[in-house]
Amino acid sequence: MDTPRPHPKAALRSAHLADRRALRGTQRKSTLDQAIVQASLECLEDFGASGTNIAAYNPLPSEPGPADFAARLAPAARAVFLPISLADGVLAWAQAGQDDALGSLGIAEPRGARFTSAVLRSCGMLVVPALAVDRQGMRLGKGAGYYDRALAGLDVPVAAVVFDWEVVEAVPHDAHDQAVDAVITPEGFFRV
Repeated sequence: MDTPRPHPKAALRSAHLADRRALRGTQRKSTLDQAIVQASLECLEDFGASGTNIAAYNPLPSEPGPADFAARLAPAARAVFLPISLADGVLAWAQAGQDDALGSLGIAEPRGARFTSAVLRSCGMLVVPALAVDRQGMRLGKGAGYYDRALAGLDVPVAAVVFDWEVVEAVPHDAHDQAVDAVITPEGFFRV
């Protein structure tokens, strides 16, 4: 009897999550996070998104970017919208501000008015997390599809943030997976 092989997405997720756990809390991660902030600001500028509304995220401790990632991008934006994970697999969005507080996952979440993903149409760029991305712009998320649902049908540039070694040859993808327009890493950014 053949042993079932893990789904290619699951195997890739598992490998990248293990690498990220090993990096968590190290000086190396701090250095990489600072470079990600700089590369993100350069990407916003290159896409003409500086001074516009943007969407960003505050990463978990193992994810690329410093804990205050959105606040570090805020001076380059008119407003920054942050995601709020809802129970039904949908993202709500609220403007980052002074009243952000830790949410259920230990990530800073805004407390202001909530919007549907339609608010993303007001943005000049969306800066989103990923576990891996390929040079065709296919991103691998954590598997719940929150971002794929939020990005569907938008005509707004999207940049995925990953560590350099998470840019891979090919990301397994399905018809509903949404491609990105740029990739941001500690080494810089590139358009897809």
